[in-house]
Parts: sequence; structure tokens; C-alpha cells
Amino acid sequence: MSCRNAHRLNQIVSAFLDRHKLLDPNPSWLIQESSLGGFGVFATRDIEAGEVIFQDFPVILGPRCLPNGPRVCVVCYSNKTLGPCKRVCGLDVCGEECQNSLAHRKECELVRQCSPPGIRIFENLTPIRSLLLDENDKEVVNCLIAHDRDEHGHEVTTLKKLGCQFKEDDEKFMRFVCCVLDANAFEVALEQNNIRGLYPLASLGNHSCAPNSTYVFNKSHHMLVKASLFIPKGSEIFYSYTRLIWGTPSRLYHLYRTKHFVCKCSRCRDPTEFGTYMGGILCKICRGIVVPLNPYKTHARWQCQDCKRVILGKETGELLRLLGVILRDIRQDDFPFMYKFLNGKLRSVVPENNQVAVQVKYKIIKVLGHLYPWNELTEEMLKIKETLCLDLLGLLEQLRCGKSKMRGLLLYELFCCKRESNTRASKGILDPETEGLLKEAASILEYDANAPQEIKCYLDNKTV
Repeated sequence: MSCRNAHRLNQIVSAFLDRHKLLDPNPSWLIQESSLGGFGVFATRDIEAGEVIFQDFPVILGPRCLPNGPRVCVVCYSNKTLGPCKRVCGLDVCGEECQNSLAHRKECELVRQCSPPGIRIFENLTPIRSLLLDENDKEVVNCLIAHDRDEHGHEVTTLKKLGCQFKEDDEKFMRFVCCVLDANAFEVALEQNNIRGLYPLASLGNHSCAPNSTYVFNKSHHMLVKASLFIPKGSEIFYSYTRLIWGTPSRLYHLYRTKHFVCKCSRCRDPTEFGTYMGGILCKICRGIVVPLNPYKTHARWQCQDCKRVILGKETGELLRLLGVILRDIRQDDFPFMYKFLNGKLRSVVPENNQVAVQVKYKIIKVLGHLYPWNELTEEMLKIKETLCLDLLGLLEQLRCGKSKMRGLLLYELFCCKRESNTRASKGILDPETEGLLKEAASILEYDANAPQEIKCYLDNKTV
């Protein structure tokens, strides 16, 4: 029986969450047909900003397909004290507990059956794991959308080239799983070790570049979806499949290339991106802001909003590509170059909130106080970081991002700036405004396994 109807999807997903003890007795969500096509997740009641909407569990979890990527333990995903499995399956584990875990013993046996000795299959391991799913979990996977283009499923092709052998039905299912993963999997970044997870309920949620929810992953790899804005009853719940600080051309390209759809959300339809001009450039003639006449045709015509001069999208594309190359080549510890670039050449060719400028600002924020220790920051550097935090917080408000994860991280960095200033002024007690920054940051980043350690301690102790 097909499960691609709302009633059956709700049954299957609810049963899956119930098996993992994550089903709320009175859930605030319901899977329904979406006006975007297919299905979506909708609010069954009013949901307040910051409220957890649901928790989800990965039906499949494993390494991302990144050739020459960092190795981690295939059980706990730690990168410490790694060593090869003693049963010679070709996978790395971090110690006796993971070596002897039931999950690894099953996986180890399967890998040794299907792959030649000594073959390293780490980056293509995740689809193999699908062969260990029970029938209930296979039913869950079968209900999810799968990409059907030729470029998907290459992991299985790679495994076969390495000498792995699979039964015909197993190979067919693995290729299907690869297509499902490419369409639905979420990147789970834990302690700098990137893995991917297939979260059934979250997979049914639709995308918007102006989302009303955000998500985090806890230390048990559960995904927690939280409302970033107030969500009225009956509204569809959206999150973003791209970075919030990308401009429209970058977001549209990424979504089309990886997810094979063209986003037509309110932000993408607005050439100004809610007045932020994140995808715009400056006019060479009058220094006005140039935006696309049609955001969906980036290689067509762009026009200056002041002098009305029209230029070809090819010209703006070349400039933005050049700036992107410079951005990628910036050394992470080179604050002087970043700051000079931000206030020099960059300011002469793009608006202050162009995505390249925003990413440079964010890099500077992450460098000052981290690679450059707090006690080594000059008063000027401290003021620069504080100003940039306020700039980006204002940008997120303009983009209508609400209680996004990025807001939480920026609030924490701003709190650290204010605290350092208080310390230098010999003020031992935090003022209510500064402590409020930490409190709000903690409320946003609650449950996030990647939250700063101080945030975790604050949540544990409710004290600074």
C-alpha cells in the first residue's frame, strides 16, 4: 500500500517517533498537503517563538560522502584515539566500548561480507547501513521523496568499483537510499566532525529563505526543531536548507543544484531582500545599489536603483565570483587583511550588507576573542567586534529571522564583548542588559550540542 498520502504519512512518522520515545502525546504538528506541492508540516495550534515544535530521530546516520575527509569513530563519531577495528572490517573505532558495541558488531560483519579485505569504505559507509534497517524503518525510508537524477547513487557505484559485492535487491535499495539521502539528509556537525542524518519528520518540512523555525542537534543526535517566530495555528512550518547570510543568487543556485527546485519564497521574489540588498552591488557611475530586474534570471539585466543604468547579469556575476575567490583565500587568522578588505576594496564595490561583506564581518567576529585571545585585543579591536555583532544582529532582524541559531551565537559574542569591557573598567558585576544577552543566547541555543561551553554551564547552573 502506498504511504504517499497525509493520513498514512502521519501514521508511519508518529509510529517511528513513538518507537524512539519522542512522540508528544499532543503534538503541535500535522503532516498535510502543501500549497508548494507534495506534503508539509503544519502547526495544529499557535506556537510561540522559541518553543520546541518536535524532536526527531535519525532513521539513518553516518559519514558524509567526502573523499579524503576527516576520519571519525564510526560508532560515536569522536576523532580521538582512533584505531582500526580489530576484526579488520576497514573501519575506525575509538576504543573497546565502541569496538564491542552491538551496532558495530552487526555493521562489521556486514562490511566484511560484502567488501574485500583492506578496502577503506568510510566515506561510502552510510548507504551500506541501510541494509541493517528493520522492515518498519525501511517503510519509513520508502515514504520519503528521492531524487531521480543520474548523479545520485554514486556511492554504490564507487563501492562496486572497490570490489564490494551486493545482492541485486540490496543494491537497488541502497541506490534508492542514496537518492533519499541526497534529497532529505541534514548535516549534523558535532565537534567539527560532519555526519549526515535522515530525520523522517524533518524531511517532510519545506524550505523557505525566510523561515519561521530553526533546528539544533543534541548530544544524542536528536534533531530539535524550534519556532524562530510566532507560528499561528494552521500555518506551514518552514526552515532553511541554505545559509541565512547568503544572497538570493547564491541561495537559488545552491537549491537548484542540490535540491533541484526553484525557491519562490517572499525573500527570493524581492530583489532587495527585505531592503538588505544582500545580493546587490554598487553602480560604477553613481554608487547607487544595483539589483536584478528579475531575481530568477541572474544572467539577464540588473538596474541601478538611483540612476537607472542597466547592466548585464554577466558583469555582476564576474564581480561576485571574484569576491568569492578572495573570501575563500583569506587566512582565518589574518584579521588585519580582513578588516582592511572590509573597509577598503569591498566597500567600494558592494553595499554594506552584501553577502561577501556579511561573511567577512562574521569571520572577524569569530577571530577576535578566539584566535586572538580576549586579553590581547586592543580597545579598538574590542569596539570593532561589538559593532560588527550589532550590525549582523540588525541584519537578521531585517531579514525576519527571529530566534535563529545565528542570532543566539551573535548574542553570545556580544555578551563576551560587553563582559570584557566591564572587566577592563573594573566592574565586577554584570549589568542587567549584559546578563540579558547571555540569557537570550542560552534560550536560543538550549539543547544544541555545539553551543559554547559557557552557554551549557549557564543552562546547567542558571548562573554566570
